[in-house]
Amino acid sequence: MLKKKVLLVEDSCTVRKIISYYLIRLGLNVIEANDGVKAIEKVYSEKPDLVLLDISIPKLNGYAVCQKIKSDPEIQHIPVIFCTSKNDQNDYYEALKYGADGYLSKPFQNSEILAMMTELGMAKLGIYEDKYIPTLKEGCIRLIAPTTNDYINQLA
Repeated sequence: MLKKKVLLVEDSCTVRKIISYYLIRLGLNVIEANDGVKAIEKVYSEKPDLVLLDISIPKLNGYAVCQKIKSDPEIQHIPVIFCTSKNDQNDYYEALKYGADGYLSKPFQNSEILAMMTELGMAKLGIYEDKYIPTLKEGCIRLIAPTTNDYINQLA
């Protein structure tokens, strides 16, 4: 079975490595980009199954990248989840306006990425939820996972 591809667009090398490590542990093939121009190039060349996108990235911000993806019939089917430190309500609405399929504010737990992918039907990516989500109780996902800040602090 071919590994499904996730394009991770994040300008912070540390954050990119942390999220990438988690996604690889889920059995996904991770493609990385550190700016908006490279992100667009990789969407066309790699045809990922999912894009995890920061808003504040160089050359072309996340909103513009998302708008480009969602306005092109060739690639508009690819889900885009914003993973960003912007946590203002207006940022969330702006992301929706540009066509985002999901929005996570940093710091987030790894389980939140998995929950968002599951909500978007990403189980098709070949992730076996029962292996990574030990308990589903009353509709709440309960997974003990450190936040990205915990990982960053461990690396510092």
